[in-house]
Amino acid sequence: MIEVAMRGRAVVGLATSQFDRFSRQVLQQRNFGDLPLVTITHPLGGIPVAEARSRITDDVCDAVVRALTGKESSERL
Repeated sequence: MIEVAMRGRAVVGLATSQFDRFSRQVLQQRNFGDLPLVTITHPLGGIPVAEARSRITDDVCDAVVRALTGKESSERL
């Protein structure tokens, strides 16, 4: 994520709720605390695929789009 940002590309990180704080601390320690990070409900592993997919909500998708473009996903249409 940091390497991609250093190359001038739009980037957004994804972390589960269990690792949100840790992920933000790592970004802060590396002087990239301003990079966007979207949080998904933990866990994603060890659960049925349908349940994991259900955690990728419209709000999560909108947050990723906003982080990458500055626009709501509905504005893309």
